[in-house]
Amino acid sequence: MFSLFAVLVGVASFLLMLATPYTLNQSLYEVSSAIATVGLSTGITPSLPVKIQFMLAVLMMVGRLGPLTLATAIGTRRRKIGYELPKDRPLIG
Repeated sequence: MFSLFAVLVGVASFLLMLATPYTLNQSLYEVSSAIATVGLSTGITPSLPVKIQFMLAVLMMVGRLGPLTLATAIGTRRRKIGYELPKDRPLIG
């Protein structure tokens, strides 16, 4: 899970730096704030292109649903049933 989030932060920061004139510090702060859903910003979000704002919104959704989905997947494992109900077709009539 950590590796996935680290890759997402790295790629998103790189894309943010390519599309805008902002520094690495500002880009990392915006992206890590979005994926951690902490609600903080450096104030550059309104001046970002719409595509980058959409990317940040997707990161917010991933940050919100990622750990929750993983916890649910681990918690709801299918257990092997050690018994089987009897199956029979009784003859009637």
